[in-house]
Formats: sequence, structure tokens, C-alpha cells
Amino acid sequence: MLQTHCWISSPSKLVCQQYRPYSFFTKLTADELWKGALAETGAGARKGRGKRTKKKKRKDLNRGQIIGEGHSGFLWPGLNVPLLKDGAVQTIAQRSKEEQEKVKADMIQQREEWDRKRKMKVKRERGWSGGTWGGVSLGPPDPGPNGETYEDFDTRILEVRNVFNMTAKEGRKRSVRVLVAVGNGKGAAGFAIGKATERMDAFRKAKNRAVHYLHYIERYEGHTIFHDISLTFKRTHIKMKKQPRGYGLRCHRAIITICRLIGIRDMYAKVSGSLNMLNLTRGLFHGLARQETHQQLAEKKSLHVVEFRDECGPLPIVVASPRGGLRKDPEPEDDVPDVRLDWEEVKAAQGMKRSVWSGLKRAAT
Repeated sequence: MLQTHCWISSPSKLVCQQYRPYSFFTKLTADELWKGALAETGAGARKGRGKRTKKKKRKDLNRGQIIGEGHSGFLWPGLNVPLLKDGAVQTIAQRSKEEQEKVKADMIQQREEWDRKRKMKVKRERGWSGGTWGGVSLGPPDPGPNGETYEDFDTRILEVRNVFNMTAKEGRKRSVRVLVAVGNGKGAAGFAIGKATERMDAFRKAKNRAVHYLHYIERYEGHTIFHDISLTFKRTHIKMKKQPRGYGLRCHRAIITICRLIGIRDMYAKVSGSLNMLNLTRGLFHGLARQETHQQLAEKKSLHVVEFRDECGPLPIVVASPRGGLRKDPEPEDDVPDVRLDWEEVKAAQGMKRSVWSGLKRAAT
């Protein structure tokens, strides 16, 4: 639709000009205009065109701007000054040169402060090594919908991986998959996976989901496991050994992180086979959640459960007794115990294990 405006500029000259009452920019909203500028829509975006180029960011064009401010320093009531002053409507005025220079200096200082904050790099906590995300703390999970808080829990990242999905329209879509573990150091712990396009969204999803899948892990005297555990989860083999107080954690770094979240402070663990982080985490929780306490073992066998300690010599210490009567006949023992031997331990026990450097021939100097 076109409209025509006509006016007479001089007694002998008639000027006519056509104009449109609206244009492309006045018809669309700011969000739609930004989507067109950032190439977030259209056939190219749907088909994954230009996905390896540098991502454009939306800018706030009104940031640092005050409506009504200009080079002349006019004061417009309702824009850059209050509409009323002492109960009376203010009139249009103009700042003095000194005030105008001060306003400009303050605006320049504010913009320099924004630029300095934008260029500032946030220093995050160091994880297991260098610049990897493994072992980095994410803090406690977010509060729940009913107001419950998890301030006594901590979240640790176990693995961050980039995964891809091939689609017909968009091609190769990239996502971030995050494996985290949460725990309060008192036996309650869990793990979960979060997946999102952005890394921070995946972190938030994973830690908020992990708190809904908690396991309670029994601990002996609050510092170690009740008995040795040997398990195989898919292609991952884990062997855990109970240790005395003060021994520490001598395990895979992911197992050390999970044990600290659980509250286990003394344990030895050896991992062999596949080192897939997800299978390692699932196998560890599978074994720890199914360990038998001393009382459960006493009830199962109807016998006393005793423990031998170095400080007590050959004298056993009763750690659990059955609530019912004791079994009179001893527990039968197999002629050939059905135990899978670890030959490295057998060699060490028999004194046959030698250093790999013992037979090395050194060059004469």
C-alpha cells in the first residue's frame, strides 16, 4: 500500500513523494530480526550449513545507552530526568558544559569496566590433571521444587565427552554428554548422565538428576568396606580390598573421587580390562551396594563372625553374632576352593615377583 504526500515549496513548484506507512523493520519484532541476523532460521540452518563457523552472539544494543541523552545535553522530562520535581512538571532544559563532560566521562568509564569484565577469564578448580574436566567440583545440586536443599552434597565430574547424532535434515548434530557423581560423605551417593547442546546445561542436568538416584553404601567403622569384593561388569574387572585405618585410597582416580563422595577413606582397588568410565562407575556402585555386612553374614551362616587384627596377634575378635541359635556342625569346606586366583598376588606371596628392572643390563660407563 502506497500513500502520497504533496506539498508546495514555492508558488511555482509542486513536490510529491510516495512513502510506505510501514517497512520490513517496523513489521517484524526485535527477536525475529535478531534470528535473521544470527542465521538461526531458514533452510541453511535446518540443513546444518555453516555449523563449523564461529558462532555469532546476540548483542544488547541498548546497553550503555540512555534514552534522551545526546551531544547537546538536553534534559527531556520523562526520559533522562524525572517528569515531576517538587510536585510540578519539569520543562525542557539543557546541561552545562561541565555536567555534559562529566556524563560522557562516566559513560566511557562504565564501558571500559564492561570490556575488562568481558575479557576476564574465570579461573576454575583444577581436576585430575591440567585442563581436563575430570574431578572438578560443581557444588551441591539445585534446590528441589518443594524447597528441599542439598547443601551437604558435593558433585564431581567424572567424564565429559562430545557425542554426535547423524540426522537426515540437520546432518551431524553435536551434543555434550557428562557423567557426574554426587555424595554427602556419609554413605549416600549416586551418579547420572546429562546430555545437552551446551556444556553448562549438561552439567546442570547431570547433577540435578544424580541426586534422584542415590545409593546408600554400608561402611565398616565409617572408613572402609566390610569385605573384599571382586566383580566383573561387562568388560571391566574391579578388585577391591578392605584396609585398616590410615591406609588411604590407592585406586583408580575415578574410584578415589567416588569413594570420597561416599565417605570411604581406606581401600585398595585394582581395575583391569576395559577402562570405560560409565562401566567402571556402574560396576563400582553395583559391587558396593551389594556387599554383606558382618551381621548379615552371621545371620546367613548362623555362626560368629570374627576378625584377625595385627595388633591382637593370633587372637580373633568377634565382630558379629547371629540373633538365633548357633549352628553346631561346622561349615563344610570344598576340597578345591572355587576361587579365581590373581597370579600377581600369588607370586608376591611366594616371593617370586621381581622388579621388571632386575634383569636389565646396563651399558658400561
